[in-house]
Parts: sequence; structure tokens; C-alpha cells
Amino acid sequence: RQQCYESEPYQQLIQDYPVDIHIEDRAGVPVEIFTPKNGIAPDNKNRLLVNIHGGGFMGGSRTLSRLESIPVAVLGQIKVISVDYRMAPEHRHPAARDDAFAVYQACLQDYAPEQIGVFGSSAGAYTTAQLMVHLQEQGVALPAAVAMIAGGAFRKVGDSMVYGSALVKAVTGYDLNSSKDAYFEGSDRNSPAVTPGLSDTLMAGFPPAFLAASTRDYLLSSVIATHRKLINLDVPAELHLWDGLDHIFHCNMPRLTESEELHQRTVTFFNRHFAASSAP
Repeated sequence: RQQCYESEPYQQLIQDYPVDIHIEDRAGVPVEIFTPKNGIAPDNKNRLLVNIHGGGFMGGSRTLSRLESIPVAVLGQIKVISVDYRMAPEHRHPAARDDAFAVYQACLQDYAPEQIGVFGSSAGAYTTAQLMVHLQEQGVALPAAVAMIAGGAFRKVGDSMVYGSALVKAVTGYDLNSSKDAYFEGSDRNSPAVTPGLSDTLMAGFPPAFLAASTRDYLLSSVIATHRKLINLDVPAELHLWDGLDHIFHCNMPRLTESEELHQRTVTFFNRHFAASSAP
């Protein structure tokens, strides 16, 4: 974690996007709260974005959570709360989803559901989809909209896992296909609680969705399959793609033009759906 804070991408990030960061507990779950130093926009005083960070269910708390949340908070002039959920190897599914659910319910005490958005990248995108399933099953009001970046309602599927795995192995020597995926050990992969995309009924209940990925992302197929599923079920969904970039490029290269484009499009998407929810 200290290495992340000392890294060039993180130092660039806090220089370009000044925020105040506060750490506390919500419903017994650690969270980080990001408030832009230039203030919250008047229209956003009663609005909130909830981030579910990436990291393969093995890491990312107070590292990727910051790389994902800080630019969105500043560009959107909105408060962002990131869930520091339980992860493997100590914990198993549904620990992350349950922690996100607990924090979301706590946020409902201060914000109307139509004024909350949920977003996440990679493992966070997958957990976002699981949370939407769980909210429906528990009869809890869904947020105004969700953004799933570099991940979706399916896990490690399709053509991108074939060529993406080969590329990652050639560059880093790491074999994605050999991963034991410890977090999901013992889980029923055919259950919508684990793989939301398998249920048309529950996917049809999703709020408007923003999906984004890049052409060298090994989870690109998951993103495309999620978008296709939602569109076929008449759920409003957007798909944004960037060419020639890797998985979670916006975290690895925060000063890239495409990274700011992704953050700005995410902000624009939520603003549009917040406004639609607020209309008389």
C-alpha cells in the first residue's frame, strides 16, 4: 500500500485531482470518503456515488479504490464513498457483496436511492452486478444507475480471455487461466448470486448501466456480453470502448487522455440519470 502512495501514477493523481480523504466505518465496514477540495456542486449536495474497487478480490483497498474514486469525485464535484470490503484469502464470496450491501443500506439513511450511483472496475464491476441482484432479492430499492468498468455480470468468459491471457502471459509470465480464484472457492458459479448474467429476470431489473472496456482487456468479452444481455432485456445501457489499451488502463495510467475521457463519461452518465430521477 505504501508503494502505491509513493508511485508516480498516484502522485500524479493527487496533484491533478485534489481531494480530502476521510476513513471511517459504515455499518461496521471500513470505507474511504472522497470530497473534492473545490467543493461539491450545488446539484450534488444530496447525491452520492458508491465505489466498489477492483483488485481480483485479493487487493485494491486504499490503492485501486483511490485511483478509481479520486478523479470521479473531482470531475463530478460529488462525494464518493469506497467500500473496503473483505477479500481472499481470508474470506470467500459473498463477503464483498455483503459488505457493499451493508454500506449501501447505511447510505440509504442519508440519501434517496434515486440520488445514489454505484460504480466499480474489474472485481468491483462484478460485485456491482452481484449487488444489483442481491438488492432485488432483498426487496431494497436500487440506485439510479450503475457503471461497470473492465468487468460485468459474467466472470472470465469469451474470446478476450483467450487472447488476453496469452498477451498477459507473454508480457508478464503470469497465467490468468491458472488462477485458483480463491474468493469463489466452493461457490455455485451457476447461481445468479455468483454470476448475475445467468438470470434474465434479475438482469431485466437492473437500473441504467454504463459499461466500458478496452480492446486489450482480458475481461472485454464479459463487458460486451453484459451490455448485450441488458440491451436484449430493454435495460438502458451504454458501451464505451477504447482501442489498444489494457485492463484497468485508467488506474495504471491516470494521466492518459483516454483515462480522463473514461472518468468524464462516467460522470456525465451519472449526472444524466440523477437528473432524470429528479424530474417531476
